[in-house]
Amino acid sequence: VWTVLLMFLIIYSVSLCITQLVTDYRLALTPELRSDPGRAARIDDLERYFGSLLRCMLSLFEAITGGMDWDTLVVPLMEEVSPALGAVLVIYVAIAVLAIMNVVTGVFVDSVLASAKADKEQYLLNNAREIFKTVDEEMDWAAFQGKMETPQMLEFFRGIDVDPSEAQGIFSLIDLDESGSINADEFLNGCVKLQGPSKALETAVLLQEVRSLRRHIASMEK
Repeated sequence: VWTVLLMFLIIYSVSLCITQLVTDYRLALTPELRSDPGRAARIDDLERYFGSLLRCMLSLFEAITGGMDWDTLVVPLMEEVSPALGAVLVIYVAIAVLAIMNVVTGVFVDSVLASAKADKEQYLLNNAREIFKTVDEEMDWAAFQGKMETPQMLEFFRGIDVDPSEAQGIFSLIDLDESGSINADEFLNGCVKLQGPSKALETAVLLQEVRSLRRHIASMEK
């Protein structure tokens, strides 16, 4: 919303400046200048593209969205009104296309990526639920290993970008209470935390080792 509002304010401000200067120029034209064959076409272009504030805003919007070649707008401004006014239009196009439009594109891309991530997470959760449908409330290592060749389990590990060959280590990481079995909640929470590149898995391994070391130290103190 803020990006669209910023775009509107820039188009409005530049249009207000151009429309005012073009109107002043048109009012100062003498009948002789208007009837000059060499200038008549450019004067008509000024009236067509910059004759009113709304028409000027539309022309500037078309210049950055592909509705009109911006060179068509620059030529009458530079040759009839002022080269400086043509430079203003060029600067406006550069800022709008190179900066603001990229921001707008980035906003939409981020929105699409966030939606895709949410869809992927929902798919993984549904897939994990399917895995636990055929077992009891908890699954030990033997049952977990037996599930490793099922399409649902392979697809799940592929989705979280974790190598299935590391299944035993992953089972130990997921089994936070070290009970020798995991339930659906432990499986879902643990695997989602492991989702991503190797850094996520390495971090989880490090945390597991730290917890084991703390328990070992605590037992020695006793």
